[in-house]
Amino acid sequence: MMGKTPVVLFTSLLIAGLVFILYLGKVVMADLSALSTAQHDNVSWNMSQLEIDALQLERVAHDVALGHADDLGAFRKRYDIFYSRVQTLTQSAYLNEMRQQAEAEAALMAADGFLRDTTPTVDGPDDALRTAMPGIQIRVNELRPQLRALALAGIEFFAQADAQRRAEFSQTLVKFAASVVTLILILVVGLVILVKFYRRGQQVAHDNHVMRSRFEAAVSSSLNAVLVVDITGKIIEFNGAAETVFGYTRDEALGGDMAELIVPEHLRDMHRKGMARYLETNEQKLIGAGRIRLEGLRKSGEVFPVELSILFSEAEGERVFVSYLRDITRELEAEKELRTARDKAQESERAKTDLLTVMSHEMRTPLNGILGSLALLDKGQMDARQKRHLNSIAVSGELLLSHVNDVLDLSSLDSEAAPQEQAPFDLQDMVQKMADSLGASAEEHGNQLTVAFLSDGLGTVLGAKRSLQQCLVNLVGNAIKFTTGGVIAIEVERLGEGDTVEIRVSDTGVGIAPENLERIFDEFVTIDTAYARRNTGTGLGLAITKRLVEAMDGEIDADSLLGEGSLFTIRLPLAEQASESDQLTEPGADHAPPLVVNTSALVVDDNEINRMILADMLTGLGFTVEEAEDGYSAIEKLEDKPFDVVLLDISMPGIDGMETLHRIRALDVSWRDVPALAVTAHAAPKDHAKILEAPFSSLLVKPVRPDELHSKLASVLQLGDAKQEDPIANSAGGQFRAQFGEEKYRAALQGFFSELHDLISGLENATDLAFDLRQLSHKLSGSAAVLGEDDLRDLLQEIEHCSKPDWSSKRAKYMLALQEAIVDKRR
Repeated sequence: MMGKTPVVLFTSLLIAGLVFILYLGKVVMADLSALSTAQHDNVSWNMSQLEIDALQLERVAHDVALGHADDLGAFRKRYDIFYSRVQTLTQSAYLNEMRQQAEAEAALMAADGFLRDTTPTVDGPDDALRTAMPGIQIRVNELRPQLRALALAGIEFFAQADAQRRAEFSQTLVKFAASVVTLILILVVGLVILVKFYRRGQQVAHDNHVMRSRFEAAVSSSLNAVLVVDITGKIIEFNGAAETVFGYTRDEALGGDMAELIVPEHLRDMHRKGMARYLETNEQKLIGAGRIRLEGLRKSGEVFPVELSILFSEAEGERVFVSYLRDITRELEAEKELRTARDKAQESERAKTDLLTVMSHEMRTPLNGILGSLALLDKGQMDARQKRHLNSIAVSGELLLSHVNDVLDLSSLDSEAAPQEQAPFDLQDMVQKMADSLGASAEEHGNQLTVAFLSDGLGTVLGAKRSLQQCLVNLVGNAIKFTTGGVIAIEVERLGEGDTVEIRVSDTGVGIAPENLERIFDEFVTIDTAYARRNTGTGLGLAITKRLVEAMDGEIDADSLLGEGSLFTIRLPLAEQASESDQLTEPGADHAPPLVVNTSALVVDDNEINRMILADMLTGLGFTVEEAEDGYSAIEKLEDKPFDVVLLDISMPGIDGMETLHRIRALDVSWRDVPALAVTAHAAPKDHAKILEAPFSSLLVKPVRPDELHSKLASVLQLGDAKQEDPIANSAGGQFRAQFGEEKYRAALQGFFSELHDLISGLENATDLAFDLRQLSHKLSGSAAVLGEDDLRDLLQEIEHCSKPDWSSKRAKYMLALQEAIVDKRR
């Protein structure tokens, strides 16, 4: 459209110029014709001749008046000539313009008056004419000067008219010449434009030829099959790659129906309907939708997968569909192999995770049996040697449990996990309490543990307290392990006026060799400089510490001299905050009273240790207890006699706990509806729901804690707890303190809250309540029960059993409740 505009404009100007020149030519011809005839010359001659006629008329009148001529006919002839001359002048159109002058008008009026007065006399009798002749002669003589003035005025007037006409003619000639020049210029400009358009047309044609050649070359050499199809479905272009892909030669394909040649039979109807729909409605589904995977048909009849892209093109009224296709058989096979490899890798990862979970479960089960049995032992009847052996068993069990926890902690500290939420805490108080808790261990190795605060601003700070606490416990614990009879120093200092706090942990222990210094923060690396390894461990403490420090946007480094000692330095951003209390409450201690007296219970479990622990717990609550190693034995016992309550393990050989309960309910005895508690380990919420459908009266999750057992039995049997004079002393926490002492209670409480912070960190980033988080919630709920934290126990159990659909809506509530519970415990 833009290319046509200059041509139209040029054509319009050319036509307008030609029309104007034709008009001027016509005007010039008219002026030339007027100048050639000179009609006003006749009028000028008549005006000059009028004076001559008047003179001749006067002469004849004079002769007649003097009697020299008797013939009046000559006079009348001259008078008629004069009369005709005056009439000719007065009727001339050219004279009308001249009559605007006063002299000419006066002369004509005088001549007209003379004729008007004299004509009757001339036409009258001869005697009257002869008598009037002297007067006529005088009138003619008086008229002559006016006629002369008329002739002179006529000459001047017509001279001016001729001059004006010549000037106008000159202007017309100038306009004509200018128009001709303008037309020539227009023609020249038009010629230039035409030449330019011609050259541009040649360039465009050349470019089009080059582009077409390139396009044809690109299409011909393309690795993808290229097909151009008209709106009727006929193939009008078919490149070499298409020949390779589909098996047709170009000559075979051109003019053929695309649907019949390369579209599988089950897709042809859809293909034709799609083309028709697009042409009618412009509705795009496959056309212009990018890369699409479909199926193609080879000449051999083989159907194979293709990836194609279809575009619609319209130019100069020609509409075509352009399709780019490629055979993706190999790609799909590669994708399948990749998926298989990925699935195998994921399966392997799941297997490792499951193995870790199973192993931790299998290791925790005997450990909980060991530690639970130790908790039930009455140390009051033992001598010092027996107590020392029991203490060794407890320390070994706790050490093994800490190794299991290290492995699980590492798995939860992936690099993409968000750091623990920051909150205000008393840095100086936290460091001092941490040192106090490890003081006894340091003394056992003959070490002196010191703490120094080297600057101000080390009170209340904003940071991740539990993460920092765990880091310091790991570093100080390592220093204690590798130092004997030395000094372990903790120094805390705020660097300058900023937020960075530097914490240094140094020791005078065995030190670290330079070649080992670079890898001490790697996972599962243990370095002992002695010939015989004296310090055992998983090698995860420093790896976990490094990850925790980096998660808190800090850094950690180590320096050491072999045989001289080591220095670990942590630098963290810990901004000063308003003072906040961070104290833990200290509950009292005592034993819980029996729940009932003379009440019978049947414990059913295939694990002898689990049966023993449950039996001892129930005996302590006042129950008479019998045991059964499987479901069949339990049914036989219930057929013989009634029990007040049955505790059924779910996973047992032969028949499981649910099937056992169904068979108990089907017994032909009056006590077949005996209350039953399900006992299970690490069950998911969906499993809990399924178990309770059996139906069980309630459910206990292993490891079973005394307080939880106490609560469940009181609820199921509808028995009220005896009121105690000192509820703190009679709590589970009081029982723990009475059993293990104040120092271990404080250490256990501190470890519990540290693990609780780990759980909070995991829950903060959990879009789903994963199995490991449920396990940690389960573990901490048991710990809370043992330590007397009943509210936290209930909350943790609720988190553990939360269903997946409810997690997204309840997550924020759980996180807030956990944070508030922790804050409350520190007030």
